[in-house]
Amino acid sequence: MRRLIFRSVLVLCWLGAVSSLSAQIEFHGNVYPLVRLTFEQHYLSLPHRFVALEGYSRGQSVGLFFSTALEHRLSSNEAVLELREAYVEFSAGPGDFRLGKQIIAWGTADGNNPTDNVNPYDFYYLFLPGTDRKVGNVMAVARLYLGMANLEVAVTPVFQPNRIPVNEPDFPIFGDVPFTMDLTKANYPDRGLENTEVGVRVLLPLRMMDVSLSYFRGFDRMFTPVFNELFPGTGIPDQTSLKSLEYYPTQVIGGELVTFLGDWAIRAEGAYFLTEDKDGDHPGIRNPYLQYVLQLDRMADNSNLVVQLLGDYVTKLDGDDIIYPTVVITEEENEHDNIPPKLGMPFGAIARNSVLATASRDFADGRYSLQGQALYDLDHQGYMMGGSLTVMLEDAFDLELGLTYLGGDEDSRLSTIGEVFSHFYVGMKYSF
Repeated sequence: MRRLIFRSVLVLCWLGAVSSLSAQIEFHGNVYPLVRLTFEQHYLSLPHRFVALEGYSRGQSVGLFFSTALEHRLSSNEAVLELREAYVEFSAGPGDFRLGKQIIAWGTADGNNPTDNVNPYDFYYLFLPGTDRKVGNVMAVARLYLGMANLEVAVTPVFQPNRIPVNEPDFPIFGDVPFTMDLTKANYPDRGLENTEVGVRVLLPLRMMDVSLSYFRGFDRMFTPVFNELFPGTGIPDQTSLKSLEYYPTQVIGGELVTFLGDWAIRAEGAYFLTEDKDGDHPGIRNPYLQYVLQLDRMADNSNLVVQLLGDYVTKLDGDDIIYPTVVITEEENEHDNIPPKLGMPFGAIARNSVLATASRDFADGRYSLQGQALYDLDHQGYMMGGSLTVMLEDAFDLELGLTYLGGDEDSRLSTIGEVFSHFYVGMKYSF
């Protein structure tokens, strides 16, 4: 812990020195020590962003931006400095342009967006909002303003996968996986023009609503295990014969809509995923499939309420039935329950069809803030509940107390995760 504090002080001192040399660069960020204790009196051995820092400089037509974080594991006292974003932005002619490592967000719904596939996700931060759970990637982005329509194009030359908690006993996101994932067998797409990822999004405001259409051509963000051998007559992979972890080419066609009904906003978003499967019978690919989210939200002066219906549907079954000695798992059961979606909504990896509700309210002129979240898995009766209280001690100091609990039926992935991950947490945030 002393080494962590020393490194944090060095980083802050270095940034302060840079700031004093260049008055045009502005910095802000936070220091956020956090302790997470499970119901079994065990400290979670998972990474946490102990220090976060952003800096930017804007001129008339050119701007610079960077974002970095010092990630720390409490139990092992490991610390890693991460550069999350670093890009240059400039305005010219009909639009704005960015070049460098960056995070962009697509979609109209809050936090769960089938169309938002340009950046990978960091599943260690699955329960954080917005871009806090995304991974920056080097890309070129153009935003063009064409009359009433806005056109956004993102080009990514180098593939980057999701960051997955693999072989993490404190966060078993894949459930009870019967084998150890060997990440050294990951087969990433070759670097070349033919493997450049491209995303295009058109936004069009209409009289009573805003609509948008998008297209993404890239690769799955999550790997598909490929095995050398199957057990005879069952279709079950021999887990000892793991050959490689593959990332397959995928195309995504998406649409979004937002309109208003009184004080309520109505948002709808959907995407159709087409993963390359030339033979049409790959047992580890769900292809094609559809994801959608329907959202109602209302924002008042001191409160906010969001309700979402999250859906996932496999439109064509490629695999075969899996035959065990005492039970048969049908194609539909296998692809819905055993094969996670490799793109799209991050919650789709643990709950295919679910209802999510979040609410927040401020009290005493913002000195106290209550937040709550609940997710219910419609397929397997799993659930997640969470709540927090934030107290503003001083202008720059906040005390956070919270609880995250996952449970449900034994065949629910939320229940499997919750057995070891459910926890209380206490954090103190200093913002500057």
